[in-house]
Amino acid sequence: QRMSEAASALSQEVESRDVIRLICQFLKENNLLNSMRALQDESQVSLNCVDSLDVFVSDITNGHWDTVLQTVADLRMAPTKLLDLYEHIALELAEMHERETAKSMLKQTQPLLLMRERDPERYAHLEHVIHAPYFDTKEAYGATGTKERRRNEVARALAAEVQVVPPSRLLALIGQALKWQHLQGVLPPGAKLDLFRGSISTFKREDETFPKQLERTIKFGSKTHAECAKFSPDGQYLITGSVDGFIEVWM
Repeated sequence: QRMSEAASALSQEVESRDVIRLICQFLKENNLLNSMRALQDESQVSLNCVDSLDVFVSDITNGHWDTVLQTVADLRMAPTKLLDLYEHIALELAEMHERETAKSMLKQTQPLLLMRERDPERYAHLEHVIHAPYFDTKEAYGATGTKERRRNEVARALAAEVQVVPPSRLLALIGQALKWQHLQGVLPPGAKLDLFRGSISTFKREDETFPKQLERTIKFGSKTHAECAKFSPDGQYLITGSVDGFIEVWM
């Protein structure tokens, strides 16, 4: 059974969409946002990840709209959920007497322009609330609704669209693959790997032979002699230990 499970794991197919998401996460973490957006646009695959789901939800329920809009800008969400988000932000702006900003949202943001096209009655109601000389909470949020309740509804809807994954997944998977190759003996210990080309730099091993040429002679005193000798790793020095306790280094 274990052999069957191992074989199944080795034959596991990798989805191309998952590979694109890994690359997108790497680009995002390295602040290559333009490259990430270009890859998402061309592949039609979105990362749709946030660093922390709790923080994302908290930003919505606490009305940190600048942060929320910045986060959502790099995500691909259902148009209806984005529409609910932008509609609610416009209502809150009107409640805070930021009517000019709310009017700009009506005319310039893609979700609300989509609302005008697909649901003109809803758009007209939002436009009426924003242009009204005073803000009517019941008219804006419904007879049984409140701003806080609407925030929670928006937060739940958007949270279902995103996911949280561990950081640096691409590098972690490469590291795990290299570790497995070391354990299987594919990569020799200490070998230098060219990760991009998949090649291993190996050193040419020279067969050891006896010396055939006399380089120089070391003379010791008549009452001493070397009992041990060893070359340095680079072959530039010879270290000897004499019977009288002296250790000498020769070049």
